[in-house]
Amino acid sequence: MKPYAGLVAATFAVLLAGCGGGSSTVATSTPSAATTSVQVNLGDAPADRLLAANMHIQSLSFTTGSGGTVPLLTTGADMEVMQSMGTVRPLLLANMPQGTYAGATMTFTGATVTYMDPATRQVIQRTLSGPMTAAVEFSPALAVGSAPMVVNLDLDMGHSLSIDDSGNVVMTPTMTATWRAAIPGSPDPEDGGIGRMTGVVSSVSGASLHLAMLQGAADLPLMTNAATEFVGLSGMAGMGAGMLAEIDGTRQPDGTWMASRVHALIPAGGTMAMGVVTDITGNPPTQLVLAMQDGAGLSMMRANLAGTTTVALTGDTMFGFDADDVDLSNLPFTPRFDAAAMRSGQRVAAFSSGAMMQGGGMRGMTGGGSLAARSVQLVPQGLRGTVSGYAANGTQATFTLTMAADSAFTTLSGSRSIMVYQQPGTRMALSIAEGATVIASGLLFFDNGAFKLVATRIVGS
Repeated sequence: MKPYAGLVAATFAVLLAGCGGGSSTVATSTPSAATTSVQVNLGDAPADRLLAANMHIQSLSFTTGSGGTVPLLTTGADMEVMQSMGTVRPLLLANMPQGTYAGATMTFTGATVTYMDPATRQVIQRTLSGPMTAAVEFSPALAVGSAPMVVNLDLDMGHSLSIDDSGNVVMTPTMTATWRAAIPGSPDPEDGGIGRMTGVVSSVSGASLHLAMLQGAADLPLMTNAATEFVGLSGMAGMGAGMLAEIDGTRQPDGTWMASRVHALIPAGGTMAMGVVTDITGNPPTQLVLAMQDGAGLSMMRANLAGTTTVALTGDTMFGFDADDVDLSNLPFTPRFDAAAMRSGQRVAAFSSGAMMQGGGMRGMTGGGSLAARSVQLVPQGLRGTVSGYAANGTQATFTLTMAADSAFTTLSGSRSIMVYQQPGTRMALSIAEGATVIASGLLFFDNGAFKLVATRIVGS
């Protein structure tokens, strides 16, 4: 049984009808031009000191091989990129004219970044004004034919952002790109899959639904079929507009998305805030503060991204974790997440049956808010570090991941090293070598005085 599935059914909370998200406008080609479905994803190469970075995207265009411009995003969108460390999430789905493309240009009206000061151990927020531009040249050129494509754009925040000893922050966006044919049925976001996309069900029609989200692709159209797994409801007949849901899906040969899993979190009327825990008050905890990386629900706004959310806890607040896509088999410890096992540096989602209350950011930060949690869920996060002590045991392995001394996780948690558990179900993008720098993503538990990450994915950095 998935530990969090029962928890969500018991809490019955959260809405995203007032998500406040923007929409993505996709350019259409002339009627005579053949088009192909192209999914554009956005991710981040890690920046160790950052907790959150909300990029205010103004536009995205591709340059054709002949020097023309194809605008894809024209009405703007926001994307918090630190949550995507080591992976990507959808920015838009476009019907692009077939042909050859030489590069892409993304413009920003500004950015909001939240980071840890390792000297003062304080959470710092900076708002950076635009306009700013990131351009990437495709080498070799991107050829869009008749088969659906995936273009993965990577905002390299580690090289885009500099913070000096006086706290001055300068951003010069740096972007790289990879692309490939979409792989039908693959859950990997870089292949066209989508994982743990949380938002409000904006409409339902037969076997199809639309998911409205706060950031990135503001609207996800999805189909379901007999193979779709439903959690928290019996099927599409139980789904209605306004429900908060978490969805996994894969691209189909025609370029559309098919939902492989639909997790109905709770009916309309509440709020979800997701981010890294920066402060915990009380023992047992009565309050925690999150550096916001995602959100959904009543009164939630894009401006909340990279702000702070104060979460009130009571003795009735329930705790759990969603083990979907996480292989917890044959571990030498018992995974648990509750009030006693919660620590600063973990990434969580807090669910409330009421609206997000705006205002009150820590130390005058913008994008602040508060909510009263009915439940708190441990969610996957990515951490970058150096591998040591790699030890394989059949289809399992363990290693120590040592992070930078000034990383946000080290500053928050006081722990520079964690134990990583590589499981039979862990998706591997490399062969791990002693001394290699990797990003390990998964559920980060605190057990017996130590952090232990059960990896869903390990990639190079």
